[in-house]
Amino acid sequence: MVGELGLGNPSSAFGARGVTKRIGAVSRQLPVYGDRLLDVGCGDGTYTVELSQGYVRVDAIDVEPARLNAFADRIAGTGFEDRIGIHKMSAEALAFDNNTFDRVTAFEVVEHLADLERGLAEINRVLKPGGAFSLTTPNRWFPFETHGVLWGDRRRSALTAPFLPWVRPLHERMSDARAFTTQEMGRLLRTAGLSVRAIDYVMPPLDRRPRGLQSLADGLEGTPLRVFGMAMAVTAVKPGR
Repeated sequence: MVGELGLGNPSSAFGARGVTKRIGAVSRQLPVYGDRLLDVGCGDGTYTVELSQGYVRVDAIDVEPARLNAFADRIAGTGFEDRIGIHKMSAEALAFDNNTFDRVTAFEVVEHLADLERGLAEINRVLKPGGAFSLTTPNRWFPFETHGVLWGDRRRSALTAPFLPWVRPLHERMSDARAFTTQEMGRLLRTAGLSVRAIDYVMPPLDRRPRGLQSLADGLEGTPLRVFGMAMAVTAVKPGR
């Protein structure tokens, strides 16, 4: 990979509809409620706050202090402040006990982890038996690199290199984020000790596009063309209980 892989790198897919679509996808796979939730790569807390309403206690981690500070400012003086713990922490070294969380989430994060296998193993470790890990991450069969294309030291629009994710050697040179097929992600999760429960696809949210285009993209999620979706949504379960 070119550049440093880190939690919270920007994605052109971010936006209100994108948040709603991703949370909706993992919620349909398994309802988001329980005792304890860990949100990995929380950024400024956009996803965490939405998810926290279903949990008694929530912990949120990221490696970028500026985003964590923005998150803390966002919930200061609100009812979320006492229920959400914000931590500067890497997914590859989680400072939590074994079998702590009912659910772990990671929205557009695992593609940035420097040691992905270690990160997944850590997530499995802190999940309770029967607990679930839900993630969204770029789908390799989507024809555009959603994090932009690296040309030398500049980041350019994904439109400058269509079908880049389909050509793995070029993608590894011209992107600082991974993309996965569902088969690849399934193998990674199984190797980490998790059992895949559901895999779905999310089409581009098209936040600033006409509603007709949004409806068309949403409708494709119910057709065979969903395999070309922008992201995959995956829920895997830790065996036991």
